[in-house]
Amino acid sequence: MPTGSFVILLPLDADYSVLGYYHKSKSDFEITNDLFLRLNLDHSKDEYNLLKLKENQIFSYVYKFKGKLARKASGIIIGLLLNENDKPEKFRSALKEGAEAIEVLGLSLLKMSSEEFEPLLKDIYLEHLEPLIDILKPDALKDSVITITKFMLSGGKQERKIAQELLKKIEDGEHEKVSEYYNTADEALKVLEYEKAAKFFKRAAEIAEELYVIDIAESLKEKASFSEDVPDVSKARDKLVQEARNFLRNENFHSAYISYKKASELSKKLVDFNKEEEYRLKSKALEEFYKVDEEYKKKMI
Repeated sequence: MPTGSFVILLPLDADYSVLGYYHKSKSDFEITNDLFLRLNLDHSKDEYNLLKLKENQIFSYVYKFKGKLARKASGIIIGLLLNENDKPEKFRSALKEGAEAIEVLGLSLLKMSSEEFEPLLKDIYLEHLEPLIDILKPDALKDSVITITKFMLSGGKQERKIAQELLKKIEDGEHEKVSEYYNTADEALKVLEYEKAAKFFKRAAEIAEELYVIDIAESLKEKASFSEDVPDVSKARDKLVQEARNFLRNENFHSAYISYKKASELSKKLVDFNKEEEYRLKSKALEEFYKVDEEYKKKMI
């Protein structure tokens, strides 16, 4: 499985910029000028590219923007850091889906700091580039735990003891429970049973922690927290949208654009990028209309 991801923005009127990174564990990897030049040169010939470095194997995809965004930037290079045994072809469609999800962020993408972008990249990574459903398949999870035990067996007495306990848990099928609970939670989400989903995501996270797959446990905890928050955040967003429509009926353009802006921000929290874009564009249009309307009123005085 990949160990992380990165995204490089390709502006039309400036040098490249690294939008951000997502690493599953601590990493010193970064895009240097030399590495960017190599990637950019390779992508001038092919959409997809595999670059083997001394410590990393990079599988990347250059994505060309469309519409208004294309007037400011030609596109992005989105890449995965692969392990030696990963098959790059497996991730072709995933990279394309991830790039399309990033494009949905629209023009706001051009002004994002790494602190703003990287949490979104993590969501996109888990949703498109390495879905939890793949990581949590029993065989994949078993391999992850066994890899951890190999490191522990070469450590001290305490680490070796933990490794033996982990191997026993694998023999007892504990890793299969993580997959089972995750699938139950995922099915609950599909029918909007958020409380049930949160409950089973938490159970899966607890066992993942016991198996020392900490990154997976953290992702499951986040899904549990997200499931708990969705109903209230969705209601708050719907209320803001209704308020915006009411303000529009009364020609209160200032309040309408503020409400749509807040609804856009909540959509981002819900990882609903289509609605985020819709409400952001409506907010922007109403803000401009409000300014023009205010100028007109001043002239009439």
